[in-house]
Amino acid sequence: MFKELLGDYEPRGKVIQGVGRFIALGLDDPFHITTISGFTIYGLGKYIEKKRTNYGIRMAKIDIENVRKDLREITLDISTIRF
Repeated sequence: MFKELLGDYEPRGKVIQGVGRFIALGLDDPFHITTISGFTIYGLGKYIEKKRTNYGIRMAKIDIENVRKDLREITLDISTIRF
């Protein structure tokens, strides 16, 4: 019950996406076998992220903090504009 309420720290599948991105872009070969397999692994990680991520209090708090940070940066940018 508490796990569902708190949620995950980060979306599931992020590590798999990182591994797939590394294989696709970091290990380039002339036959593009690693590129295809890397993007397949990345797609699998993206599917897991969308399908199984438990959005709870932890991720909501992180999202709220990110919005606050973005708003603060925008207001600082606007306040420094000279007319």
